[in-house]
Parts: sequence; structure tokens; C-alpha cells
Amino acid sequence: MNDNAEQQPPTAAPSSPQAQLARAFVTALTHEDAGTRHRAEVRGQRWRKVLGGMASGRLSVGSRTPVDGFPPWVTLEVVRGGFATGTAGASGPLQAYEREAAQGFGVPAERRALFAHCLTEPGLAWLWDRLDSGHYEIGVPEEAALLTMAWLVRHGQTGAALDLVAELEPFADRLRFLPRPADGSVPDATAAVHRHTVSDAVGTLARRRPNAAVETQREALAVWQPFGDELLVHWLRTARDGRDLELVPDAEPSRCRSWSPPPPRRRTTMRRCAR
Repeated sequence: MNDNAEQQPPTAAPSSPQAQLARAFVTALTHEDAGTRHRAEVRGQRWRKVLGGMASGRLSVGSRTPVDGFPPWVTLEVVRGGFATGTAGASGPLQAYEREAAQGFGVPAERRALFAHCLTEPGLAWLWDRLDSGHYEIGVPEEAALLTMAWLVRHGQTGAALDLVAELEPFADRLRFLPRPADGSVPDATAAVHRHTVSDAVGTLARRRPNAAVETQREALAVWQPFGDELLVHWLRTARDGRDLELVPDAEPSRCRSWSPPPPRRRTTMRRCAR
């Protein structure tokens, strides 16, 4: 296998997205719950994007950059099975907080205008204030881009900040790089992470029942596969000219050449006993 992901051919057929689209379509039409029908309709729209992108060649399934025109760092909208829809997670219409920020900055309600303002002294001061207060949220990684640029400038890493700006600038009109405002600071990690004691974890594992499929596979590997190997060895020791039980194993050791059964799954040249 070639380790270079860019050289791997697409491995997904349209049949899988088609099946997902059909399932979402049926759910959107027949489910009794209105919320479920709406979510299924949204899923169907995303699967239509996947199929449309595959048909047009804009999506390269299996590639490190599956969407034509987006570099690897862009966060993509992904549906079940890892299929990219062709839409970036930070794209879409202007968010309410972006329009409010544009009004406060006194610039047009456009993403490129917001991006350009954040490169000015007032814009950097606004970003530094967000960093100091912690009054921001990050929904997708791109929304932290301008905060990262401001942090680099503050710490004297101007070159790295300029490189980051140069990388982001071609997408300034399409992607959200402005952080979301938040009423409070970023929550403490210890309060945001769910934890369990050792006794809770042990109790959960103790209550877990064996998986029938796993136990069946375990029995096949531990019992039936070795038994099959033993049967093969017996057949090899007793068969001659394609007929079973023509020879009695170990009846006349002097008439047989040295021989031992092959290990499982390996090709070994074996010699028949002399007539």
C-alpha cells in the first residue's frame, strides 16, 4: 500500500451515499415525529451535496483534500461515513454576531471587511481584549484564527502572524475567522469534563453483558479453527492418491520419511509416505 494519501484512489462508490439519501428521504416523509422529519430532511440535503460533488468531480473521496479549492486546514462539513459535503463548517451566511461586530466596527457587513479591520490597531486592541477577558467562544477552529494572529503579534512573533494572515486572506470573504462573543470567560476544564470514579467504572464494566457476536468469533478462533487444523493433519497422514484412510498413521514409521504438520495458514511442501 502506498503511504501517500494523495496517491490513493477513491474507494467509495456512490451507492453508499445513495442509500443514505434514500433512508433520509423515507424518514422525512413517513416518521411520526416532526423534529425527526426535519432532521432527516436536513440530512437528505447534505447527502445530495455529497452526490452532486462526486458527480461533478469537485469531491475526491479518500483524498486528504477532498474538496476542490479548500486546503487541508479548512474544517469541512462531514456526514456519516466520513463523506464531505463540499461545504466548509465556517462558511454560510453572515452570523448575527458578525453583523453586530461590523456595526460596532463601523465597517460593511462583509467578512472581508471584518477581517481587514482586525488587522488594524483598533481591531488588534479588540482581539486582545477578548483574549484578556476570555469572553469568546470557538464553534469551529477557523473562529480562533484571528485570536491566534493577535496573540502572535502581542508576543513579538510578527513574522508568524504575517504568515498566518497570508494563509487566511484568500478565504477572508468566505469563512468565519472572527471569534464568537460570550457572556462569561471560558469554563474551567474540570467543570466541563465529565469524570467517573474507579468504582463507577468498575461497576459499569461488571454490568456489561457478553457480546454474542464477539463470543461466537472467540469460539470459532479458539475451538473450531484448531479442530479444523487437526482434521487437516489427520487427512494428510492417512490419505494417499486422493483416497482417505489409505494409510494408518504411525503404523509403520520406518516406511515414512520425516514429516511434521505445517503451521496454520502457511504453505509447506510435504512428502508422501513411500509405498
